[in-house]
Amino acid sequence: MIIKEINDMLDRQCIYSFSGNTRIEEFLTENGLTAIVRIRVTKDGGFAILNFENEGLDEEELLKSLKEYDPQVTSDAVMVRTDLSGTSFLDAFKTLNKVPSVVIDSVIFNAGYYYIYFRYHSNDENRVGSVMRSRMSEFSRFAVRFLGKSSGIISTFREISAAIPLKYVEINALVPPSVMRITQDSVLMNLGVSWSREMKYLLEDEVRAVYYDKTALLRSKEDWLNEISKEKRIYETSFSNPLIQHLVTQTSNAAIVTLGMPQRLLGKTFSIATVVPEMVLPEFFHVLNSTMKDFKEWEMDLHYVDLFENISAD
Repeated sequence: MIIKEINDMLDRQCIYSFSGNTRIEEFLTENGLTAIVRIRVTKDGGFAILNFENEGLDEEELLKSLKEYDPQVTSDAVMVRTDLSGTSFLDAFKTLNKVPSVVIDSVIFNAGYYYIYFRYHSNDENRVGSVMRSRMSEFSRFAVRFLGKSSGIISTFREISAAIPLKYVEINALVPPSVMRITQDSVLMNLGVSWSREMKYLLEDEVRAVYYDKTALLRSKEDWLNEISKEKRIYETSFSNPLIQHLVTQTSNAAIVTLGMPQRLLGKTFSIATVVPEMVLPEFFHVLNSTMKDFKEWEMDLHYVDLFENISAD
């Protein structure tokens, strides 16, 4: 599994918390609900996707209370999108994401507070501290809940899954010749065809990611990437991939939270993994099945699906 390969590559972890008081946050708190959240950045701003369980909620009251968010309601879940454009939270989120090694694993809302879980490399310690002091600390009731050695991404998702059941989904594909253009791709030219990466965020046609170089082909620092750790061969740069862009865009349009998106290239075999709340798994597979039909030339196959409670770091 990809997630086991990258589990402890980033050696530091932090959890921030702060309070929220918009209408949707009041609704969640009043009903004792926990929401899992995904932040998406766009060219003109950004938005948040919130998924929470439909635990016997009165649908008429729900639709009335959250009318401004146009909620999508199924028998298992409620899915909403809320605009973040122009908010101080979005600005702070983008600033945190600019730290090269930062990978935001999850955002949770529970009992009046947001919790932001993220990992980073110790070489970026000062940058993370600077963002906390200059941007994050201005939020209402801000606190650092944890700051220390990372126990790994698997441990983080197992912890979250105890409150909101999460499924790990891994897919294998074959990169079509039309996409495998080595001489036109800086990543392939310099890192070859054996690496893994963790997606940071998608902005228009550009995806930023943290790369783990397995082959040590890169001999010198290049202008097109940020060197995070020379010793561990960890870098940050952008890439373009039509399959990834499509999957992220379509799940976002459907207000489906997907967490993480580690990827691996080994020769022509391209593997993608993501973490999906169990309550929206049918909606996710609807998007995935449609994607498989739209990208037939990638020959996508479902490789692995399981609850996080059954996944260990060993």
